Amino acid sequence: MDNNGQIMKKLRVFEAFAGIGAQATALDRLGFDYEVVGISEWFTDAIICYDAIHNKSECAPTFPDKSEQVEYLKQFQFSRDSVRPSKLELMNSDYIELLYAANKNSKNFGSITQIKGANMPEIDLLVYTFPCQDLSTGGKGLGMKKGSGTRSCLLWEIERILLELKEYNRLPEYLLLENVRNILAPVYKEDFNAWLSFLESLGYSNDECMVLNALDFGIPQERERAFIVSHLGDKLNVSAKIQKKQRVYDFNRFFRNDYSNETYKKEADIAQLNKTPSREKMWRINGKELNENTVVRTITCNMDRTHTAALFKYSGVKGDSYRRLTIREAFLLMGFTEKEYESTLHLEFTYRKMNKLIGNSIVVDVLTEVFRAMFGEKYVRGN
Repeated sequence: MDNNGQIMKKLRVFEAFAGIGAQATALDRLGFDYEVVGISEWFTDAIICYDAIHNKSECAPTFPDKSEQVEYLKQFQFSRDSVRPSKLELMNSDYIELLYAANKNSKNFGSITQIKGANMPEIDLLVYTFPCQDLSTGGKGLGMKKGSGTRSCLLWEIERILLELKEYNRLPEYLLLENVRNILAPVYKEDFNAWLSFLESLGYSNDECMVLNALDFGIPQERERAFIVSHLGDKLNVSAKIQKKQRVYDFNRFFRNDYSNETYKKEADIAQLNKTPSREKMWRINGKELNENTVVRTITCNMDRTHTAALFKYSGVKGDSYRRLTIREAFLLMGFTEKEYESTLHLEFTYRKMNKLIGNSIVVDVLTEVFRAMFGEKYVRGN
């Protein structure tokens, strides 16, 4: 109950473009009484990894045969590479089984393009982290113009869904947008302002756009992201409530270089690179000498690139050369725990697959502070 003796309801959350669910992880950290009533995700690896982290189950206890699993999954559109649709019939039985269980466990509605407002549950908070590839400085700058067919223009599927929800008088009270800082670039200003105007036409008040850096929230990763809170009613003035931390870090909390630990040694070997001229160039740009104040660049979905998050000197299976962050370290630098990382190990995804998933996620510590500033103790269990 609240201070007025009213029974508090759970915060009902829908994660659009859910990825591996940093949003739900942040709500867990706050001890909120919430329920993820649905997610939208079409990338199959992300769906399976989301389930492993959040549902604490490797698979459903019983399964129908593969043909029935495929028949159920056919109502959704999926992608194995996150770029183009994939045929279920070409996936092996073990993968189909994982996807079948994960889709059911996570209440996945599939691709955002297929979701109908009429079929969506009651929602209090909609979090939408639409694809950034066409806005990012590392992309081709194709933009998010409505009808352009770019991946970033999937934002406008949220417009369609909100309009459909309005017809049923079921607009969520809170919206949270997250994307790369470059969404604010002058070249995208017209489309960005069109989006904000649309939300205002529905009755939402948009808070000031916040550019938040993980460095200000206890994470030694230079990672800036844009966040906009929209409230059906008055502004929440979230930016004024955000509490940043002093930029003091202990990088050893995030780095695993005790190679007497066989697990850490194996993971470091997997992260090692051959010593080639191109990797020598990578070292000159990204090389790190370790100390407690070490800070890494933005973790991307590909840490084998010229500008990667960080390189460290390493002697391993490939001799004396360099290594990238291990996936365990990348999880920690995105605010996840080792336990949450280890919950994915049974999937046996490759380094590249896991790199793509974690690089496309959101820093949990930043989201935690955003949600705290949005809701205070309103949804804290026991209040």
